[in-house]
Amino acid sequence: MTRNNVFAIAFATLLLFTASCASGGMKRTIIYADQPNNIPADIPSQFLDRYYFLIDKERKEFKKLLTDEERQVFIDKFWDDRDTDPATPENEEKQRIDHLIDNIADEHFLNTLGVFGLSFRTNGGFRGNMARVYLLHDEPDAIDILEGNSFVPLMLWIYGNPENGSILYAFLFYQKGGFGERRLFFQDSYQMDRCEAIYQVATPRIYNYIGGGSQVCPDDLYEVYDEIAGSSSRGGILNGNWFAWALFNFSGDPSLKLGKALEPPKSASKVAKESKARVVGEAPKLTGTDGVDYLLSSCDSCNSMIPAELTLGENFSVSALWKNFDWLIKDDYLELSLKYRIVLQDHNGSKPIVFEDLVVKKLDGNLVEMNQGVIVAINLLESSKVAVIPSGTYSVSVYIKSTLTPKYNAWLKEIVLK
Repeated sequence: MTRNNVFAIAFATLLLFTASCASGGMKRTIIYADQPNNIPADIPSQFLDRYYFLIDKERKEFKKLLTDEERQVFIDKFWDDRDTDPATPENEEKQRIDHLIDNIADEHFLNTLGVFGLSFRTNGGFRGNMARVYLLHDEPDAIDILEGNSFVPLMLWIYGNPENGSILYAFLFYQKGGFGERRLFFQDSYQMDRCEAIYQVATPRIYNYIGGGSQVCPDDLYEVYDEIAGSSSRGGILNGNWFAWALFNFSGDPSLKLGKALEPPKSASKVAKESKARVVGEAPKLTGTDGVDYLLSSCDSCNSMIPAELTLGENFSVSALWKNFDWLIKDDYLELSLKYRIVLQDHNGSKPIVFEDLVVKKLDGNLVEMNQGVIVAINLLESSKVAVIPSGTYSVSVYIKSTLTPKYNAWLKEIVLK
């Protein structure tokens, strides 16, 4: 069913359902945009239920609001904080999230190779483990199902690390008892007890395994593991060795945990506020005339953010449409000046590596007049500087700030340097 059909049916029939409050006998009305998966409509009163996977501390504050007008003000601020490109009238992040929600209503995976027939509604619906992973991390890079005689059906979602090609996340789902809803397998709980991990996905045993990392596994559990590792998957995309590895490992980076990957992501504005790489000092007060002495981006009232994309590789750079930056007008060219601070912290707790400097970019004024779609790339760290950073896995905090206005942006990313 298409997105339009889903919503047309939902709102035309106005399917109203009631749910009991956790305390007391009061009832509240829930309006579903898609009843089969229990997806709430995009209206103020349903905000907490529809965007539950994004909401953490804001929940208590929202529950205090009494009217839809108050709720809408809260909701507008909530999405403004998450807008990845404030220079545009659209909120790209909300559009992206709503598109994922629509895909759940449309049963996005029904015709997917390897998991043909897979549906959200039979796996917990909108509040199930499968939907939560999809809503937080989008579609996996690889997805497949493994079935056998001595273990319950397994499904594996792999997300690759674009920086180095390793496994970023491995979400393993299993059908406990061999049937019913697919649940997440929490590798975090079994990394120190591999026998218990195998026991949990094995078909029912005639004994109860008492966990303990120092114990020797019963022989039949080794046989279960061998069958998993040697089995062929339904789609032929991920072989049994991937599934066997995912029983005890969530990521190629041991510091990344499943529990953390299921938490609501931080908003762009919150990352900026918490960034270790804050650049101190205020931008000078503007003098002159806009359009004559300087050109300001269209983002001067959008949370003071500079909409840009960070790239970490041989060079560390930021890029964006030229209009997203603030420029000084210098004769026949435009000049952009950014302060930056980059902090690399390895996972061993060593002293952080810090780079801080000023970068200046010049742009031909005639070029942007002829082509308004010019993309500007600004190198913060040249390859020569990146090359001398010791090999390792780092949390990289990057902060940029205009020297012309108080606008800024910040990112927090993981990178593996070899």
